[in-house]
Amino acid sequence: MKSERLTIFLLSILTVTVTACLQQKQENHHLDEVLWTAAWSPDGSTIVMGGDQDSLRFFSGAKLELTQNQPIPGTVTQLKWHPTEELLAIGIQISDQKPGVLNLETGEITGLKGVSEAGARAIGWNHDGSLLAVGDLDAILHIFDNTGKVLRTVDMEQKGLTGLSWHPEKNLIALVGEFITLYDYASGSIKAIPSRTEEVLMLSVAWHPSGEFFVTGDYGDNVKDYPPLLQFWNSDGKKIRSTDLSKGEYRNICWSKDGNFLATASDALRIWTKEGELLHTGVSENYLWGIDWSPDDQRIVTSDINGHAFVWSREAQIIQELIY
Repeated sequence: MKSERLTIFLLSILTVTVTACLQQKQENHHLDEVLWTAAWSPDGSTIVMGGDQDSLRFFSGAKLELTQNQPIPGTVTQLKWHPTEELLAIGIQISDQKPGVLNLETGEITGLKGVSEAGARAIGWNHDGSLLAVGDLDAILHIFDNTGKVLRTVDMEQKGLTGLSWHPEKNLIALVGEFITLYDYASGSIKAIPSRTEEVLMLSVAWHPSGEFFVTGDYGDNVKDYPPLLQFWNSDGKKIRSTDLSKGEYRNICWSKDGNFLATASDALRIWTKEGELLHTGVSENYLWGIDWSPDDQRIVTSDINGHAFVWSREAQIIQELIY
């Protein structure tokens, strides 16, 4: 049953990925160029990104210049910095390398045991960095301590998991895949929440820094004319509002540290208020996949389907392309 569920999920991912690629503004892109993810370190000193290039690329946060290339086999799907330590959580798929934690001081990667052979896209630290959650493509949620020791594994009863976000104060996780699941680490309770009436793959989720609500982004379905939705939910999982302004899937979404602005990566860079009003739109030649704010909330880094990366102002104006 588990292998059948995974096969169905992987086929659905392949179908929507190919469909999305056919929708891109440029037709000369290659899937092995995709930069899936970009992450700005908490101290602002470093930007790291990864994707299908079999390496992690590190840039100076100040000069925006390439400082290091670290080989890593497979597709890097997600990167999350530890809030206080020199540790980087890495989601990986299509690789013999397990998702793991890179120690920036030693350069060593600790593989996370028990994660699906297919890999994982959903990964993230809790608010104090004591726990690391990995949601894999078998729909198993794995909880580790910050040394990589397995603490708990829980079946989320979905086809697979594509994104997760910890509550900013509680050990409560919002996960997405087929639908939304709220998982309380303390009590072990699981709450499933339908995301919409149509069957679409969800991709991204982010708690607001206040912890009062969270936002999700999905794929939509171009063939069936279901637009991608950005949806706002209260802490209990009741929908507050939604918008269908984007033509492209919401690959990743990220709140500014002060909670005043939400940045979304889709067919364009969009900056929203916390109430869900659109403020700025940054035109992109290619669909955006990775996104993150600088620690001072003044700049945004994005990566895209054609392997390009840019730093933008908070008004969604390009400042500089990152060259590697």
